[in-house]
Amino acid sequence: MGAPLLELRSLGKVFSVDFALEDISLCLESGEVNVLVGQNGSGKSALMKLICGQYVSDSGSLLLGGEEVGFPSIHDSRKAGIAYQQQDPQLYDNLSVAENVFFHHFTRRRFLPSTINPWRLKKECAELFERLGIAIDPAALIAKLGYTQRLLVMAAQTFVAPGARVVIFDEPTAGMTDPEREILFNMVGEIRGRGIGVFYISHKLDEIPMVGDRVTVIHKGRIAGSLGVAEADRDTLIRLMTGRTCSERYPRLKVERGPSILSVDHLQSGSVLKDVSFNLRRGEILGITGLMGSGRTRLANCLFGQIRPGGGSIRIEGAHATFSHPSEALARGVALIPEDREQNAVFNFQDIVQNMSLASLLRFKGDAGLDTFYMHELTDEYIRILGIIPGHPNDLMRSYSGGNQQKVVVARWLMSLCRIFIMDEPTRGVDAAARIDIYNAMNDLITKGASIILISSDVDEILGMCDRVLVLAGGRIACDLPRGEATKAQIIDFASA
Repeated sequence: MGAPLLELRSLGKVFSVDFALEDISLCLESGEVNVLVGQNGSGKSALMKLICGQYVSDSGSLLLGGEEVGFPSIHDSRKAGIAYQQQDPQLYDNLSVAENVFFHHFTRRRFLPSTINPWRLKKECAELFERLGIAIDPAALIAKLGYTQRLLVMAAQTFVAPGARVVIFDEPTAGMTDPEREILFNMVGEIRGRGIGVFYISHKLDEIPMVGDRVTVIHKGRIAGSLGVAEADRDTLIRLMTGRTCSERYPRLKVERGPSILSVDHLQSGSVLKDVSFNLRRGEILGITGLMGSGRTRLANCLFGQIRPGGGSIRIEGAHATFSHPSEALARGVALIPEDREQNAVFNFQDIVQNMSLASLLRFKGDAGLDTFYMHELTDEYIRILGIIPGHPNDLMRSYSGGNQQKVVVARWLMSLCRIFIMDEPTRGVDAAARIDIYNAMNDLITKGASIILISSDVDEILGMCDRVLVLAGGRIACDLPRGEATKAQIIDFASA
């Protein structure tokens, strides 16, 4: 038997006094998909960045095709055949979809801009998208795309990566619905069929049997276990990830709902939202889902004042409430956890206290300025409630994993004491155990009289946590179903209609 395609031998790197990767030994075979799982901050992405040259290891060795290698940069690892799709889309907003998909072909072959044929590029991208089932215009600017569309463009870019021997997908389906995930899974299957090895990071444990051959659990910078997919049941994986079991996947509380607090009537926005009407009651968790491009995020932005609707009306407790700016929405008690945290929510070079308290500064106003002691005290409380790791209030946001950043963003709006919470993919990139902390925080909100609009591509999450389910399709609400009557098949059917 020959050498593994990629072998890690006792790799290690110290990142801080709180965290290090230690003694990581792992093999990846040709044509194998190894799914990496673990809690937020466990070291999954950090390990992949060691492999691709974004970080340099302190100890151990890396072998590619049986030969020891070392990559001082991502560019060097890419030349050696390692393609890395990072967790948050790394695309060029001023370039077209087609230019982004084939970008690394240009840099690899040292094309001059004047020698690129835009018509041919668009044609090749259109043919690729038709084969893969991706419904995105190759000529569209990346700046015009939504988060899920960007993920599919990133996946297509990785799919055609020139000279790839090892492909790394880091949370590639976060924010995707089932049809979009199916497109991604087909890409992974075709990549595997070429004999390329794949590392696939995911917090969605149901994806493991759909895409993987082996699953490796990382816990606190060490490998807690590596087993075949057939042995990897959910309870075993959560125990390896956390050292405990989670008996309740969706801990939904039954709370008596009050009168309508938000009314949306015949809302319109561009060509995306054509006629959207619904009500939200006090103490209710209302689920909204739909396929890519259905207008889920557009609706959230209209309700929060980031986009002014083209028609229709919004009322809060009967009073007109069409906002021209998010500050007006906040003043009326409306909060938004945005879908794309990297673009719209994270302040990388500010600390956790500043990131978390940003929307609640009036709450900390004292006689001599801000009450920083109370700010730190409350930050510590939310760090504990949401299990944010490592959880030092003075840590810079940029030093945290994507999932822990997401939990800080969630805490920011929980701290705001608003009455209506619009949560657009609040558990994106959050591990299975930590999702329970967010769900419990949602339960706490509704017991205190708040109301929640949960926008999610995860139909199981919608069914597990929501009192009612709305499906967006064709710019309209395709169905409005009570929790007890809604099924996954129904929702997918309405979304695809």
